Amino acid sequence: MNKKILVIIGGRGIGDLIYHLPLLRSLYKTYKKKLFILSNKINKASQVYKNENFYEKIVSFDNERYSLIKTIKKIFVLKNKINKFNSDLIIVTSNTKRLVFPVLLSNAKEKKIMGIENLFLNKDNSLNQFKVSEQIIQFTNSLNLKKVHSSFFLNQKKKNYKKKKKIFFNIDSHHDQNNWDLNNFIFLIKKLIKTHKIFVNFSPNKNYLINFFPEEIKISSNIEFTYKKTISEIIEIINDCNCIIGNESGPICLAASLKKKVHALYIPLYTKPESSIINRRSKYYNVDKISSKLIIQKILKSI
Repeated sequence: MNKKILVIIGGRGIGDLIYHLPLLRSLYKTYKKKLFILSNKINKASQVYKNENFYEKIVSFDNERYSLIKTIKKIFVLKNKINKFNSDLIIVTSNTKRLVFPVLLSNAKEKKIMGIENLFLNKDNSLNQFKVSEQIIQFTNSLNLKKVHSSFFLNQKKKNYKKKKKIFFNIDSHHDQNNWDLNNFIFLIKKLIKTHKIFVNFSPNKNYLINFFPEEIKISSNIEFTYKKTISEIIEIINDCNCIIGNESGPICLAASLKKKVHALYIPLYTKPESSIINRRSKYYNVDKISSKLIIQKILKSI
């Protein structure tokens, strides 16, 4: 099976990359060939997959939405980019038209697109009831690969020194849909900062959040704000921490994938927290049902 395989990942989030791990490893083990990956530039795949051995090369592409005319132009730009790989098989884990059309127009011999039926003309709406991770699992199963890998854990280089007491806090989330009251995080940090090294993370475009922290926290030698760090640096920091506390988000997915002790907060606006599929040992708190006081007690008792 000497196929050249290109996998196209349209998802924006770090979590999306973690959910792809079983598929990517299953393809690699089945075909015994390293994969080429074309991934949304927003998700920083080359940094997240830095220590993985299933890929030959990762190339990023622009998967943003544009006006109709610009979208048509982008379709042909992406088609040309895809053709440069000269792939025998293309795997696409998105059924958006801005990805489907370039693939259909490409020169690949074989094309498999998640969530498409009836000769690529219609979307499979039956998948709408499933989370992204579940959709990718179903898609992987539909490929009938000879060797299936089910782990969502990232590979990491082992460290030779004993870990100190370090805790990583993630205090925001995508579209702020899972945000726990910031004062609860501040309360926890005050309780832990004398005995632990504390890392506090949030999106770089929300740097105003630092202003909500009291001066006693900001000037502490045991505190470090990580919003200016790269994804690679964030991964290294999380991997060096004992515990990760935060809103359901990309860093929580990373922590679960790195087998860390995870305490995740979520608001069930749409569904259960998707990252729970990564590591069953992670703990989740529905902030609509559990009081903040009780959540804080549980977290402190665990630490």
